[in-house]
Amino acid sequence: MSLYETFLQNILFPMDAYRSGRGKLFKYLKEFEKSQFLSREEIQELSWRRLKTILQHAYDNIPYYRKSFDAAGIAPADILSENDLLRLPILEKRQVQDHLDELVATNWSKDDLILDQTGGSTGTPVKYYYSSDRLISRKAATYRHNRWVGWDICSKSAAIWGASRDFHPPIKFLNKLRNFFFDRQIMLNTSTFNETDVLEFNETLKKYRPKSILGYANALTVFAQVLKERNIPAYNPYSIVSSAEMLTSENRELIENVFGCPVFNRYGSRETSVIASECDHREGLHVMAEGLYLELVIDGRHAQAGEMGEILVTDLLNFPTPFIRYRIGDMAVWSKKPCSCGRGLPTLETLTGRVTDFLITDDGSLCSGASLTALVVAKRPELKQIQIYQERQGEVLYRIASGKNHPLADNDLNFIREKSALYLGKGTKIAFEFVDEIPKTASGKSLFSISNAAPYKFTKE
Repeated sequence: MSLYETFLQNILFPMDAYRSGRGKLFKYLKEFEKSQFLSREEIQELSWRRLKTILQHAYDNIPYYRKSFDAAGIAPADILSENDLLRLPILEKRQVQDHLDELVATNWSKDDLILDQTGGSTGTPVKYYYSSDRLISRKAATYRHNRWVGWDICSKSAAIWGASRDFHPPIKFLNKLRNFFFDRQIMLNTSTFNETDVLEFNETLKKYRPKSILGYANALTVFAQVLKERNIPAYNPYSIVSSAEMLTSENRELIENVFGCPVFNRYGSRETSVIASECDHREGLHVMAEGLYLELVIDGRHAQAGEMGEILVTDLLNFPTPFIRYRIGDMAVWSKKPCSCGRGLPTLETLTGRVTDFLITDDGSLCSGASLTALVVAKRPELKQIQIYQERQGEVLYRIASGKNHPLADNDLNFIREKSALYLGKGTKIAFEFVDEIPKTASGKSLFSISNAAPYKFTKE
C-alpha cells in the first residue's frame, strides 16, 4: 500500500479500517480492476462458484431460506445449472418486509449487522442488513465503475441528487476533512428546487470545475432544459453519470447537447449498490458480476439475448442477509454481443422501470418524486406500497396498498402529512386513497409518482 493510500485508509476511513481491516477497500478495488478483464467464461465460473457458496450458506444458516427451499423440494446440491435456479422461489419485497428477522443468518455476529433501507423507488421501501465487509466491497465496486468514465478517486465531482443521505454530511470535522481531501464533491439537493437553484448551481459548477457530475436522470434533464430555454451556457465536465431513474435516448441527447460531454447510464439499487454501468464505449451496461448474479426471467424461463425479462438479483457477497432471486422491480434485455472494450463482464442492452414524475409544490417549485421515496415513504415501510398522484398544483393524492394484515395507524398518515408539507409546501392539500394493489403499466413499469400538473413529465400511465 502506498503512503497516500495508507493516509486515506487510516485517516479518512477510520471506521472502514476499524470494521473491515487495514487496506480492505483497496484490496477489493484491485481485485475488481483485475477481474473485469477475465474472459466471459472465467467470470461466469467465478460468479457461479460464489452463487453456490451463498446458496449453501443460506440453506444452512438462514431459517427463511431453509423453509422456502424445503417447500420447493430442492437443496443447494441439486442446483447444477442455471435452469435449476428456476425451481427456487422468488424473493419479493413484501416478503423481506414481513420476514426480515427470519432472513438474518443465525451464525452472524449482531455486532456486524449494518441496518439500511431502500429509498422505495417502486413505492415499496425495504429494510435489510449487510456486513461491514459488504459495505467495503460495495464502495470498491462503485469506484471501479466510476473509473470507467474518468471519475477517479479524489477527482472533483458534483451531484445533482435528491437523497442527501447518500453522501457524507459535512457536519463533523472528520467528514469535512474527508470531503476536502477524498470525496471532493459538491451537491445540488433536488428534493425540492427551482430555476434559481439551477442557475446558481450552474455558476457554482463553473467555479468548482468538477471532472464528473452524478445525477438523477430526470433532475439532469430538467437542469439541462432550464439552461437550454434560457440560452445559458452550461458548465462542461468531462463526463456525466445518470442513475436512479430511467434515462431515455431523448433525454440523454438533450443533456449531452447542453453540457457538451458524454452521458453514461448507470443502474443500481440501495439493496445491492451498483448493478451495471456503461464504460467509455457505451455499448451496453456491464454487470457487477463478481458480486451479483443476475437472471432475466420471462414466462417462467430465462430470457435469451434480445428478449425483455424481469430482473432477479442475487447478492453473492452479503452473507448476513443475502437477497436470493430478489425481484427488484425492473426489467432488462441481455446484449446480443459483447462490448468491444474487452471486459468479460456480461452486458445489459436496455433497461426499463423506475419511472417517476416531478411534483409541483404550492409555490411552483419542483419536487423530485424519486426524492420523496427516500425522504418520506422509505421512513414508513410498514405502509408496504405507495403511489403519489397529482392532478393539479397544491393537491397530492397518496394511493396506499398496505395489505390486509397491516392496518394503518394514524401516526403513519400524520407522518406523511408532516413530511409532505416540508417538501411540497404547507399549502398543499394531502389526501389518501386505500387500494388492494397498485398495478404496473402494460410495459411492466412501476410508477411511483405521477403528475399532470408539473411542467416536466416523464411517466406514461
